[in-house]
Amino acid sequence: MSKYSFLVQTKTEGYFELLPEIRLKKYGSWLVAESIEQEEISKLQSQATIRAVQLAKRIAASREIPLDEAFALLQGGGSITEAELLSEFTEETLSMITSGSSVEATNARMVTAFIRSRGQGFIDNEWQDLGDWEIEDTKNLPRKAIAKVVEFIAEEQNAETQEAVEAKKATKRNGPQ
Repeated sequence: MSKYSFLVQTKTEGYFELLPEIRLKKYGSWLVAESIEQEEISKLQSQATIRAVQLAKRIAASREIPLDEAFALLQGGGSITEAELLSEFTEETLSMITSGSSVEATNARMVTAFIRSRGQGFIDNEWQDLGDWEIEDTKNLPRKAIAKVVEFIAEEQNAETQEAVEAKKATKRNGPQ
């Protein structure tokens, strides 16, 4: 947290209780730090998709098969076995597998970003910001808690979207005729 964070604090609209000792501030929108994390996740996913397309093209050319069939092979279907695929395209397959991010990992990163930027923990009989929350802390949460935060994240995004739609409608109503 910066030394000027008190100057730019967004108005809190209440709290979302994650666990009895952990809550998240509601703002009705995402903070910039949260959007940046989402962009980073999207970039990694796009890079993984590009690697998969490149590998599928190589498989299609090597096997002289259509591209959609090569994609099916990468997804575990088709005539070529996983062992054959790995032996023939070892480096590319491993690169694609390790660069991809699972749904669980993606959710954990977003949950970590939200807890770090809005989380508060009831520590020593007072609510304290959790700005130093790490991914390792998130990994210790039960899956049910992760699901609750993911739902909360969607609600905050929906509130922001709804506010933008209403503002646009108001501008059209009040604009020149």
